[in-house]
Amino acid sequence: MKPVFLKNETYEDLQEWLASPYCLSVEDAPENIRAEVAELAKYKILSKTEDEDDRVLSFVRSKIPKPEICICYFILSEQCNLACKYCFLGNNDCDKRSNFLLENMTQETAEQALKFYVQQMHKTCSELENTKATFIFYGGEPLVNFPILEYVATRVNELRDSEPALKNAEMSMVSNGLLLNEERILRLKELGVSIAISIDGFNEESNKMRVDVAGKPVFHKILEKLDLCKSLGVNVSLSVTLSEETIKHKEDVLKLVEEYGIKGLGFNIMMSSESFVLPDSYNEAASQFIIDEFVELRNRGIYEDRMMRKLKSFTKAQVYFSDCGATAGGQLVVAPNGRVGICHGCLYNKQYFVTDIYNEDFNAQEDPTFVEWSQLTPVNRDECQECEALGICGGGCPINAMNSKPGNTIHSMDERFCVHAKKTLNFMINDLYRIISEK
Repeated sequence: MKPVFLKNETYEDLQEWLASPYCLSVEDAPENIRAEVAELAKYKILSKTEDEDDRVLSFVRSKIPKPEICICYFILSEQCNLACKYCFLGNNDCDKRSNFLLENMTQETAEQALKFYVQQMHKTCSELENTKATFIFYGGEPLVNFPILEYVATRVNELRDSEPALKNAEMSMVSNGLLLNEERILRLKELGVSIAISIDGFNEESNKMRVDVAGKPVFHKILEKLDLCKSLGVNVSLSVTLSEETIKHKEDVLKLVEEYGIKGLGFNIMMSSESFVLPDSYNEAASQFIIDEFVELRNRGIYEDRMMRKLKSFTKAQVYFSDCGATAGGQLVVAPNGRVGICHGCLYNKQYFVTDIYNEDFNAQEDPTFVEWSQLTPVNRDECQECEALGICGGGCPINAMNSKPGNTIHSMDERFCVHAKKTLNFMINDLYRIISEK
């Protein structure tokens, strides 16, 4: 995990020695490259023994975290006022949409869900008081059931002083924003619930797949809500889905950020499904878009979540086991009816929903499904062992992997992330060299 830069001459001498019959041990290195060889061996870029790689891999795998619940998705409603054509939950698919629950989460269910979440934190978190409980209000569209969002947020704030698990709690809402009004915006600010609004870019063309249930575009309505938040002095972040049209217009996202004073955003690479198939060229273009935007955004002091997660791993030289709360074994998803699963991508059929909020004996660290998901890191995949980006990848989305090809399972590779991780690593190595050179 430690990047090393060599002069061309040194690299050529090293390669010549490694290919020679005199390369038997580190100590045999020629005088002119002996110092470099010692450093490369120190950081295990060169292996001293035949079994060193295997021993290192075994050690790294022993550090894969057990399920420790710190994130909880409250699915306040499975109903949505939009039917985006790329929706990975299934709102764009009549058959999947018909499976969504019509009943919203009730106050009784919300109270029990909160209790269940806290219980799981107590059972699984090794350092409870230092753990940040993360509440994500989600849907469907969470604002369809705003009173329950308000109720849960109020209860969390009431319990901060008496419940150690909630001392450092953070709350956020991922919404299309259309049901926001002045009263709700100010109430969310008062409760400490951050607002993330979903959007696909700055212009109508980029947002042409973001439509309501009647198929009508909603982009202009979303801008009205962003204007309202801005006028009220309430910061929002953006969850930007990278449509094929969005990635053609790199400057448009920057316009959106500057226009509304956005301080944080995250880019979402679209997911394939039976009803929505992406061309092979999309993954490459989307990955390059994220890198290019990251460069521009950091110059403006703006946090982009997807790149920063990998950058933290790269700069700390620490293996990044998982890019997803579910595959980290750290996530609960509570459906409106109280069913509990590990991934919100399975809402339409409740696959991997293994218990309910009334099961006091449940322990995520002992549940076979949660344990299975916690082991889905690419560090455990044989086909990933030769990949240069293994250390920063974190894997992708098991649901996308399962849906991308017939016969796939959650154990299949999410090939979008193969492209993304490799391009990101290449960028970081070159960017680090630029920084070193400038200094």
